[in-house]
Amino acid sequence: MRSCKKLFYGIFICFYSPLCIGQAVETEDSSHYIRLKASNKYSRGPIHRFFWGNHYRQEWQEPVTFRKVLLDTLAGGLIPYQLGGGRQSKSIRVTDKDNREYVFRSIDKSFGKALPEILQGSFIESIADGQVTISHPYSVMVVAPLAEAAHIYHTNPELFYVPKQPALGKFNDSAGNTLYSFEQRPDEDWETAQNFGNSKKIISTDKMLEKILADNDNTIDQQLFARSRLFDMLIGDWGRHEDQWRWASFKDDKKTLYAPIPRDRDNAFTKFDGFLLNLIIPAANAKHLQTFDHKIKDVARLNFPARNLDHHLLNQVTLQEWIAIATDIKTRLTDNIIENAVKQMPPEVYPISGAEITAKLKSRREMLPEYAAEYYRFLSDEVEITGTEKAELFEVKRLSDEETEVSLYKITKEGNTKAKPFFHRTFKTNETTQLRLYGIAGNDEYKITGQVKKGIKIRLIGGVDKDKYQDESTVGGPSHKTKIYDNYGNDISTSKETVVNLSKSQAINQYDFKYFNYNKKGLAPKIFYNNED
Repeated sequence: MRSCKKLFYGIFICFYSPLCIGQAVETEDSSHYIRLKASNKYSRGPIHRFFWGNHYRQEWQEPVTFRKVLLDTLAGGLIPYQLGGGRQSKSIRVTDKDNREYVFRSIDKSFGKALPEILQGSFIESIADGQVTISHPYSVMVVAPLAEAAHIYHTNPELFYVPKQPALGKFNDSAGNTLYSFEQRPDEDWETAQNFGNSKKIISTDKMLEKILADNDNTIDQQLFARSRLFDMLIGDWGRHEDQWRWASFKDDKKTLYAPIPRDRDNAFTKFDGFLLNLIIPAANAKHLQTFDHKIKDVARLNFPARNLDHHLLNQVTLQEWIAIATDIKTRLTDNIIENAVKQMPPEVYPISGAEITAKLKSRREMLPEYAAEYYRFLSDEVEITGTEKAELFEVKRLSDEETEVSLYKITKEGNTKAKPFFHRTFKTNETTQLRLYGIAGNDEYKITGQVKKGIKIRLIGGVDKDKYQDESTVGGPSHKTKIYDNYGNDISTSKETVVNLSKSQAINQYDFKYFNYNKKGLAPKIFYNNED
């Protein structure tokens, strides 16, 4: 929800309607159940709703029956060890008797606590808090069965009310008497969890990136990542930044394959309505905040928070593969699967928005292959391919005016080049304007061949060690389609096609994972704040 809290940093309020606060309903049906609203904070008057949105306010205020749980009996007994969740939500991390981790995540949140201190306690904080209702309080219950049918990894959330109890220990006062979603926490050893691929070692995104840049024996399951990202688009989950993923690892001799595990599905099915809110979103350059509707308004913008991961980890998936994966998801998510998944939300809430969400999911499912092709074309315009800290051969063949082939091979410690590449893809001239090949480190070799009339611009960014370049290619006209960036002291053999850029600074070799940004042009309003104002 990082982008949501940014929306309210710079709001200049020209109109504000009084809040209309409802009453909480917390009457017990029995000693094991409680009936209450997801929150009692979001009742607002009609004027306020016109300007700041209806969202899912009715769902948040509908009383629902929840099961009460005790930590010493749930999942064989759980021990709390840490509170988390930052300023927006509350969470309790717990372990079971086998030291597997779970997490309780509060259903209700607070966007206002993420505002600058000067705005804390003001009516702007109340407005920001009201925007929690852009999210459906029970979306997590719908996503899991859909993900299972789509063949991607997922958690299996359950909704529980956690009353105050001795088992909470020192967290009793701050964490008790709260409604939570309860799920596995994908971290470390989950060999027992089929929904995580029975992985013995699950790691963070930062650790995964470190591993795949360190050694070319470490690779990503790009097909499964593409499948997971298409599923994100299906459910409108726009917040897929780096921390929203964990990575299951699977070893095979010296090689390790990393597979994506999505987490935190709060952003599924979000609604951004309201007159002022729809003015603020483009002014705040937050166009990825798109309402979950029958169609995706802008596929590329929806995926903006995931731009760095997508450009780094989806560079080998072809157009045919994107469309095949999308078609497979479309086939698996039958009408019956979608209808039953949406019915996993509480029966008290289903009549409010269940039919609407079902219809939108079916519509987006039908268009998924089209969205896959559109996103492929966006990602394929500028492509980066990274080596590792080990030695590699980067082989580029300009096959024809229409195609350029790129292969990366491992060079062993003995100096032998492996016969099978660990990266291979043929790029289309009409799809890709430039390729950036990063050596990272190690004694790398670059070889470019082929005589064509037109071709893709190739940028070779050497690593910090001594590299060897051999450009034997030509492209029609004074094109200079091969550009080398490195330090002095490397072995460089050029053709008339080559432009060599050398520097004493190691900054010329630097690979920045978070370099990518979207091109922008034209005029747009901008909002901001400063403490003096």
